[in-house]
Amino acid sequence: MQPPRLHISTGMRQILDYPRFVGPTRVLILGTEYFFDQSWKRAAESLGWAVAMAPSAMLGGLTREQIQQLFTTIAEFKPHFILTSNYAGMDTAGIFSRFFEDARIPYVSWFTDTPRMILFGREMHFSPYSVAATWERGYLPHLEQVGFPHVFHMPLATDPHLFNGAPADTFARGLAFVGTSMRQQAAEAIEKHAHLPHVLRALEEALLEGRVTRAAFMGGLEALFAPELLAPLTASERRNLELLVNYEATRRQREALVRRLRPFGLEVRGDANWRSVHDNVQGQVGYYDDLAAFYRNTAINLNSTSLQMPYAVNQRVFDCPAAGGFLITDAQADLAALFEPAEVVVYHSLDELADLVRYFLPRPRERAAVIERARSRILAQHTHAHRLLALEGWLKERFAA
Repeated sequence: MQPPRLHISTGMRQILDYPRFVGPTRVLILGTEYFFDQSWKRAAESLGWAVAMAPSAMLGGLTREQIQQLFTTIAEFKPHFILTSNYAGMDTAGIFSRFFEDARIPYVSWFTDTPRMILFGREMHFSPYSVAATWERGYLPHLEQVGFPHVFHMPLATDPHLFNGAPADTFARGLAFVGTSMRQQAAEAIEKHAHLPHVLRALEEALLEGRVTRAAFMGGLEALFAPELLAPLTASERRNLELLVNYEATRRQREALVRRLRPFGLEVRGDANWRSVHDNVQGQVGYYDDLAAFYRNTAINLNSTSLQMPYAVNQRVFDCPAAGGFLITDAQADLAALFEPAEVVVYHSLDELADLVRYFLPRPRERAAVIERARSRILAQHTHAHRLLALEGWLKERFAA
C-alpha cells in the first residue's frame, strides 16, 4: 500500500521548480511559539535574508486554515529551506515530509532537547531533503541511526536583541541561580511508574551508586538498567522512564548546588517548589523581558547543565555574558571549542564552585574583565546569525541548484 502523498500538479510543479540558494537566501520558519522563532527571524533579517513565517504546532495538529496558509506561503514565497524546532510540524502520516520531498525543499529541524525522547516511537518519513541539526553532538549518531540522511551539529547561541549589555557597576544581589526545581516534572514522571515499584527502586540504586551520568544517559536506558528489567516494559513505559531519569537526576543535581551555596546568601529564582529546599526564593524571571537585566544586576550567576547534555553548553553560557552578567558554569567538553580559557570560569565540583564564589565575590574588576572577554567572543561568533550562516553554508554544499 502506497503511503499518503499530496499530488503536485503540473502547474504547481512549475511554481516549485525555482533555483535553491541563488541570490539572497530565503527561509521559511515554522512558528511554534518556541522561544527561538522570533530570534531566528531577527537573525535572518539582519543577514539580509528574506524571511516568511507560517504556523505550525509543537503538539497537536493544524487547522484547515493553517494548512492552507502553509502551502500558500510555500508557493508564493518560494523558500530555499524550511526551519523549525524539535521536529515540529511533521504529521504522523508523513504527508508534510513527503510534500517537502516532492517539492525538493530542504526541511531542517533544530533539536534543542534530546531527540531520542522527542522522536521515541514516532513513525517518520525521511527523504534526501530531511535535515536534523542538533545542539548536542552526542546525538549525531542517534539521528543517523533513526534515518536522517543529513545531520548537522549546531550549538546554541544568543539573541543580541535580547541579551546585549555592558557589565554593571552596582548589583542588586551577590549570588543567584535561575531555573526550575524540576520537582513537579520528576513527581509526575514518578507517578507514571507507580505500578512499577521495582523500576523506581532500580533507578534509586543507580542514582545512589553514581551510575546516572551524562555519558551513561547518552547510551540510553540500556546503559543504566539490566536487560531483564527493561524487556517487559512497553514503549510508553520506556519513554517515560527515560524522561524520569533525566528529570530526577537533574533535580538532584540542582538541589545539591542550591544546598551547597546557601551559606553565601544565594537567591533562587524559579518555581514555588524551590521553597521546600531553600528559604530565599523570589519567583520566576521572564526570559524575554527581565532575564538580561537580572543577569547583569547579579554579581555572580550560577549554571548547572542538565543530564541530557553530555558535551554541549546550555543557553545561559551565551545569554548571561552577552547581557553583561558574570557566570560560573559547570565543566562541559564543548566549552573548549567555543571559548578561550580566560573567557569562562568553570567548576568541576561543588566544593570548587564554593571556592570560586569566595574568590570572585569581592573582585568586581576581575569579574568585569571576564565578562568583557566573553561578550566579545559571543557577539563575534555565537549569535543566532552566526549559526544561520553556518547552516546556510552547509546547506548550500548539498542543495544549491
